[in-house]
Amino acid sequence: MFKGNQKQQNNQLDPEDYAQVSAIAGKVVPINELNAENRAAICNSAQITVMQRNDQLKPENSHRYLMFLIEGSVTMISGKEEVGTLSPSSSDALQPLFSNKDDYQALKSPGLAKIARFGREQMDILLAEQQKNAVSVVDVHVSELDNLIFDEIRSKISEKKLALASFSDSSSRILTSLASNAGIPELAETIQTDPALSASIVRAAQRTEGAGDTVQTIRGAISRLGVEATMQAITAQLKSNTVICKNPIIEDRFRRYVRRSLLAARLATVITKDMPHLQQDEVVLNSLLADIGELAIITHANMHNDRITDAQEFTSCIDNLRTIVSQWILKQWSFPAAFIDSAETSRDWYRNHQNEISMADVHTAALLVINSEMPESEQSSIPSANNLLLARRLQSAGIDLTSSAALMQAATATAAAAPEQLRKAG
Repeated sequence: MFKGNQKQQNNQLDPEDYAQVSAIAGKVVPINELNAENRAAICNSAQITVMQRNDQLKPENSHRYLMFLIEGSVTMISGKEEVGTLSPSSSDALQPLFSNKDDYQALKSPGLAKIARFGREQMDILLAEQQKNAVSVVDVHVSELDNLIFDEIRSKISEKKLALASFSDSSSRILTSLASNAGIPELAETIQTDPALSASIVRAAQRTEGAGDTVQTIRGAISRLGVEATMQAITAQLKSNTVICKNPIIEDRFRRYVRRSLLAARLATVITKDMPHLQQDEVVLNSLLADIGELAIITHANMHNDRITDAQEFTSCIDNLRTIVSQWILKQWSFPAAFIDSAETSRDWYRNHQNEISMADVHTAALLVINSEMPESEQSSIPSANNLLLARRLQSAGIDLTSSAALMQAATATAAAAPEQLRKAG
């Protein structure tokens, strides 16, 4: 039967087991709702239990523990029948074992498997304390349009059916260029010209059976999927999710979103060229996806194009929902914590810190440069970099945001498809 090892009984994990527990804690529901400090606390008290071949696990202790499969695989059994196999890389493994007892009533291991167990009571205490100590309150007045779009996105995410739109001009260019992509670097450059495509390819790589570490770059996603499979995924994504906007308000916003995302990614490479602690492929992907919630809003607004009659109302809808939807998508799609943090904090213009420059700081800097050189409107919610504490912090790291024209010139000069592509996107 199901057996605990000595390390579990002593409640002391060796470094390898702790690394596995810590890695899974940032992904699984509801452990990932804890902040970093509380996740560390629950990981320190976690237990590892090993299942040998033919061992069975039943839900007797599921009221006391949140249990997750972290290594090996298990067979799900309902009654006397095998109804499926569960592996750590599957989406179902992000939920606690036996969360729905109607699906299966026991697990059997065909070989060696490891189960991480977190205390339910400790989880409840930590989460309650975290919520009680929360110091930020967001008071947003939402419109009927906001509620309509938000509810649709929430429904699609919960059903695991959320799809993000690619702009028709971008799709045509990418599909035409696929035949000339010789290898991973060229293919990565092509994917990085479309935020929706970038998100979908990385997500596909994350969901690959037997996947290990979290994918944090486009090149890493291609390496995991393989070039041929990546090209097939690109074609499938663009054929299924390319949209032609019939509403000029939505089309204009879509064009500006694409332009801003591409420019932010290019600026990220310029800003971080002398920052060895940040990997450039990661900051590029981060800046492409930090505002991914805006793309989801545009995608769903296009389904109700007759409702979008006022550009200012649509802008207000995006401003209200962008940050929370971005975090939600990145979290549900198992992106690394640094990406989620960037979605949450990069538009907190007045923040300051004394730590190393983060990916969120880089994306903030990119947005400030873009707004300085190519403001989207006279009523832009993005402030000037002058006198911002973060701008001073970046300046101490060698990034002078008062020289925004030079940064923009350097960014467009490095664009693989030439500055013309960025102008077209705008």
